[in-house]
Amino acid sequence: MHRTDAPVVLTLDYPGFRKEARIDELGLDRHGVRVHELLRAPLPRAVSGAAYAARLLAGLPPQPGPVAAIAAYCASAPLAFEVAAALGGPPPLIVLFDPEATTWDTVTADYRARLAGLGIPPDGQADPVGDRAATTLADDPQRFVDALTGELARLARAALREAGADEAEVTASATHLVGAYTDWLCHLVAARHARTSGWPGEVLCLTSADAVPSGIARDAGRRAELRLPCDRFELLRSEEARAAVLDALGLPREPYAQEGSGRCPSVSWS
Repeated sequence: MHRTDAPVVLTLDYPGFRKEARIDELGLDRHGVRVHELLRAPLPRAVSGAAYAARLLAGLPPQPGPVAAIAAYCASAPLAFEVAAALGGPPPLIVLFDPEATTWDTVTADYRARLAGLGIPPDGQADPVGDRAATTLADDPQRFVDALTGELARLARAALREAGADEAEVTASATHLVGAYTDWLCHLVAARHARTSGWPGEVLCLTSADAVPSGIARDAGRRAELRLPCDRFELLRSEEARAAVLDALGLPREPYAQEGSGRCPSVSWS
């Protein structure tokens, strides 16, 4: 059983298969931390950061005490600030792992990769990620999501019919494909419309050796950034990342990661 006084950490780590390690592989629960993953099915179909965070927290069970930290990986990083703000009270620590801001290029490249997966080259298609769509994404994100998911559904059905699938297979496969994409697209769009500037609390940013700096929350009340000697695939199972998080939470480091061991730098706030 978890101790009732154990620090609570809420995590944002998009579900599904990937080659990179996941936040739960840090094993924080073995060090007296109560960890709760917020990104669980059914995922929100919201397109603003605030609405997305509110829906995530609506399914959160009662906590025995205040949340000590919000930890987020990659594209989920901006949503950590909306979740933290929605909690109210003193700002919790925010821990970001290889954070990435959602850009227009991120969204368009992902959509065109979906088309390529269906064997559909984007050239020559009625492409809803054309020039005017960038304005729509900024001004009317729900319309933008509807346009992309609607077009993907149409193209998926056409590709499946051309491949010889019967109507039952077309319906089932297209529904699954478009549903998964809608979840992911809403996540990206909500992250793009999340507020990350002006955060008054502490932000710990842990990056892998070759990560490109994201610039997220440069103006936080206090910020620490550590570049760790591991690649992106190992970041969330590395001893150094685990020790840094425990240090930021005020919990004992493991023996190998004591300050001065040469393996993990101490978290230094600025």
